[in-house]
Amino acid sequence: MRWLASLVALCLPVPALAEVPVQIAPTGHATVPVTGSFGTAQFVFDTGAEASAVYADFADSAGLTVAGSETLQGQTGSDEVPLVSLGSIGLDGVQKDGIKAVKLDPRADGVKLAGIVGLDLFGDRTVDFDLPHKRISLLAQGARPAGEDTQSVAASTTTGNLLTVPVTIGEVTATAVIDTGARKTRINWALGRLLGLNPAKLAKGDVIQGATNKAVETGATHISNVRLGSRVLAHAPVLVADLPVFETFGVAGRPAMILGLDWLDRTRMVIDFPGRKVWFEAVEVPAT
Repeated sequence: MRWLASLVALCLPVPALAEVPVQIAPTGHATVPVTGSFGTAQFVFDTGAEASAVYADFADSAGLTVAGSETLQGQTGSDEVPLVSLGSIGLDGVQKDGIKAVKLDPRADGVKLAGIVGLDLFGDRTVDFDLPHKRISLLAQGARPAGEDTQSVAASTTTGNLLTVPVTIGEVTATAVIDTGARKTRINWALGRLLGLNPAKLAKGDVIQGATNKAVETGATHISNVRLGSRVLAHAPVLVADLPVFETFGVAGRPAMILGLDWLDRTRMVIDFPGRKVWFEAVEVPAT
């Protein structure tokens, strides 16, 4: 089973560029220009995906051939899906060969996206993800471009080698999966109960489709005094639901969350994947 699945690929010794621009798609996802046999296309940059994926309409238009099938575990459930051969793909000077990608159904919202680029391309790098300035860089292991006064947070791995970090909300500590493919942060009810949330008093949240297009309804609220390392969020939005993926990660019975883009709009996040270290740095963005 792959969490949106382990591939062996060759990393060619190409130096990283200074930075790559991030675009915000109509869906709200952060996308980056990925090159391949298909030319250059915008893929969702997803630290919560073990491997890359393409949507069926893009795969068909690019003439990508089916290369087997596999069970895909998405946030809202699992499904058997075909794989297609992407061959060699590249981003910011990093090139990987032999990539097989999950072929996803077209998005339920009808928005046309090429696909998702995951850890099979950048999981051996340090990722400088600067959402406020809409740029990323793929750097060597051990690189630390964040501010010198920023302390790192020790990360752990979960299913599919995704990284998790401890996040403190007031006096409560939760396990957070770092997921730049998630537009909004989601917490489970094990955490919600510890924070004193009442299901009857929550606003109606989004319906989450996930990669498998299986819908789960959520509640919506804000939580206070969130600490990401030395970074403090005074008032942070969350969706609340016991998503199936929490069970997959083995954290369904304890406080946990999927840390998404909405908590990073004023935060530069640097992730040393091999070194399992994460830095969160506050960024001041001039008003427009």
